[in-house]
Amino acid sequence: MELSDYLRILRRSWRLVVAVLLATVAVAALLTALTPREYRAEAELFVSTTGGDNVSDIVQGGSFTQRQVATYADIVTTPAVLGPVIDDLGLEDSASGLAAHVTATVPPDTVLINVAVVNGDPVQAAEIANTIADQFAETVQELERVSPEGQSAVKATVVQPATPSEDPASPDPLRNMALAVVLGLLLGLGLAVLRDLLDRRVRGESDIARVTEEPTIGAIAFDKDAPAHPLVIEIDPHSPRAESFRALRTNLLYLDPDDQPSTFLITSSVPGEGKSTTAANLALTIAETGSTVCLIEGDLRRPRLLDYMGLENAAGVTDVVVGRVELADVLQPYVEGLYVLGCGPIPPNPSELLGSDAMHRMLERLSAEFDYVLIDAPPLLAVTDGAVLSTMTDGALVVVGANVVRRDELERALGTLERVDGKVLGLVANRLATKGPDAYQYSYGNYRPDTEIEGRGRRPRSRKARRQSQAQPQTPVAQG
Repeated sequence: MELSDYLRILRRSWRLVVAVLLATVAVAALLTALTPREYRAEAELFVSTTGGDNVSDIVQGGSFTQRQVATYADIVTTPAVLGPVIDDLGLEDSASGLAAHVTATVPPDTVLINVAVVNGDPVQAAEIANTIADQFAETVQELERVSPEGQSAVKATVVQPATPSEDPASPDPLRNMALAVVLGLLLGLGLAVLRDLLDRRVRGESDIARVTEEPTIGAIAFDKDAPAHPLVIEIDPHSPRAESFRALRTNLLYLDPDDQPSTFLITSSVPGEGKSTTAANLALTIAETGSTVCLIEGDLRRPRLLDYMGLENAAGVTDVVVGRVELADVLQPYVEGLYVLGCGPIPPNPSELLGSDAMHRMLERLSAEFDYVLIDAPPLLAVTDGAVLSTMTDGALVVVGANVVRRDELERALGTLERVDGKVLGLVANRLATKGPDAYQYSYGNYRPDTEIEGRGRRPRSRKARRQSQAQPQTPVAQG
């Protein structure tokens, strides 16, 4: 993963990271508050040799002491030293129990021994440290005595007695909080990365780019009113969402100026990604340019297009393909330049009907009569209809519903088109969030033209009003 991936995950899961961080800090604070306070007292001893009448003896004695001082430090925690200390102070600990609270260290290249004691009482900690230092000095003197009546060759002198400390050695709130912050951040980021790896949903354009190298040529934001008012081009033609469909139109129509496709399949991976809404609004935006457009309901299993557009589903694709009606008789005018061909009666064998030669001839005829033909096809993973239709068009436009489809589903859907040699013209990121880490920002969110465009900004008309206003239209497809 690259740095940009981690930043994306952090933007997406920052609440989780903060929650884990706060929880870790809270636990650390609680444990710090509940941990008994312990104080540290330290006494320092200087170890030297006695005697020495000349410089050579003194140097040799110093070298001997430096070699032996580490061994002397080990004696500090032995019963020979701690036993008398326990008796003198009346402690209840055993020698081994007291040794667990005592440490003796030797600074590098010195003959000093630091005796440290940790205890819940700062005064007692200092008292124990000083008593140990005194007892150690006596023990060393006894161990290094040449004869019972003679002088000891080594002497340990207390040079810095222990004093009670005002601040506890543990717990250390600042250290604990710093460790909690580091641990909380690492744990939070780890959980965020794990959640991202386990969450296979497509949330935005970055997730699409992780699945395929095919271009994303359109980005449409989520609109909670879309189910009730799917045709935003008519409801609010100057809204940012409507402008997104016009941007999609521009990108689609200028994909290849030298070999401009004119027959498009609009599909998705799974149901609910917004392919029918995209197809209808895209058809309306293309018709705005003055081009003639035929929008076909190619979903013969769960047709929705005519309901969105307020048209009647009488005769349609199935009737034309089986030869029951003429194509010109079932094309329904919607707005100037846009005609809609419904699905007709739902057949028992949609895949066979859509893959028939008659269907192919009908599409060729429509392509010859209209500037552009758009087919609203079923989802690719649900049935094979969309893959079958893709072989009869110039290419497919795959709608990707954010938080609806998973990355593996999108990958399999694109693989379905690849297996039938269907061409993918591009993908449309739909239902993009407008708030949060995956928010989609419009380029012209507050843009409104100064003048209204004739024929736009109206509410969808009723079927009766539509039939009255467009009675006896001039259908571009000739009879026969």
